[in-house]
Amino acid sequence: MSRREKRKLSKSERERRRSQRDAQDLALLVKDTAAVFRSSFDTGEDCAAECNRRRDDLDADLKYRRLTYEIWQNRPGAESLASAMADLLAENERHLVAMTDLCRRFVDLGHRDAIDIILGADVVPDELVRSRLFASLPR
Repeated sequence: MSRREKRKLSKSERERRRSQRDAQDLALLVKDTAAVFRSSFDTGEDCAAECNRRRDDLDADLKYRRLTYEIWQNRPGAESLASAMADLLAENERHLVAMTDLCRRFVDLGHRDAIDIILGADVVPDELVRSRLFASLPR
């Protein structure tokens, strides 16, 4: 049968298939997430990765904020804007230090204390992950 001879799917059939794929993708995501949450090592690795992402985001944010602060800090009439920007810079810098310290702790835990405690599915069931993290998504 050639490509042209294949039956075109109806809109409802395409939507049904897409819905099935989405449900399968969600089921895999829930299963993978629960597996990470059951492993102390994987949870620590996940936390370290989050800290690294946050640090990267903060580094980028700080570059932009520092430049805009430099532009606006001494402009007449923009004192309140410059003051708020200075506070934002200080908070982002504080957050960057905290994320750097936390990342180091998680990395050290993974290397120094490479203990992997595994919890069972009875302790961390897939349904717990689904209901707490993905409840708003259709099944």
